[in-house]
Amino acid sequence: MLVANFAYLHYTKEQNIAMESKLNVKAIEAYAETYANKLCDQLFAGKEKLHGRDILNLPVKQAGLFVLNTIYQSWAKEAENLKSPYFDYAAEEVQTGLRKLMNVLSQHILINRQHFEPLLKIAVQDTLLLVLSPYSYYKDLLLMGGVSETELREMQRFVKINGGVLHSILQKIDENNSLWDDPAQLLDEAFAAMTEMPQPNEEVLQQLAAVQPVSADDFYEGEEETPAPLVSGFAEEDDDEETEETATLNDRFVEHHYETIADKLKNSQPAHSLKSMLSINQKFMFINDLFDGSQEAFFKVLDFLETCETKDSAVSFIQNN
Repeated sequence: MLVANFAYLHYTKEQNIAMESKLNVKAIEAYAETYANKLCDQLFAGKEKLHGRDILNLPVKQAGLFVLNTIYQSWAKEAENLKSPYFDYAAEEVQTGLRKLMNVLSQHILINRQHFEPLLKIAVQDTLLLVLSPYSYYKDLLLMGGVSETELREMQRFVKINGGVLHSILQKIDENNSLWDDPAQLLDEAFAAMTEMPQPNEEVLQQLAAVQPVSADDFYEGEEETPAPLVSGFAEEDDDEETEETATLNDRFVEHHYETIADKLKNSQPAHSLKSMLSINQKFMFINDLFDGSQEAFFKVLDFLETCETKDSAVSFIQNN
């Protein structure tokens, strides 16, 4: 088995050099704030309030859908709080009436800038994170967002970028509800079961840039000066072959606060498969950048590498193919 040696395969394409660095969450927040302010200047020029159709037609559709989801969840929580000693709100007729009321209200959204701009800022942050690091987005959502299972299911109507991830998450919950208590395991299993291709981020970034200039490079910090070796005992083998333009896979996929490939390699048992050792975001990046979006080719290569008995045979295969 060649589990440990996989982390030594090198990637030399220059077009995505920014991915070698850490995701800069503060830069995402700062951009979202500037973007929201500039777009609101445009949206509220000559009008005091926005309607639902205005939100749905925002330049970045996913951001508009996130705003609408927040509004919907706000209404849902208000409806849950409706209690009275004189009325039976749990009655089916009452619940049906409340759903009809929500449908009517959804067609009569009216919101001023004071209340809209903060929602837009958060929506842009979420959109960027969903595009740049879907694994981070869903892990943050499940660990820190306080989202309920019902809210997660409702999100299917509002998530249009890499929506297959959310669908797979919910499928895994249906199969084994205990996974709800272990978000990391839930996400890993969900991605392993996915068949939908990851989506490129260029279109969303272009839509954002129409209001506020932006590049994916803006959201990554600088490279670390002295990256640590991936696995003890291997670092000295190919040091002479390394160049400044050759970045290891470990360097490329470090996230701001999540376990790196190196960490997983050091902590994993030899029997673990290569597929199980990569996070959702790492798999997305491999498929997009190394395999031109072909998930089938990616998994075929992993399956072959599992059969290699030495590091040299794996590196030789990668270099020649």
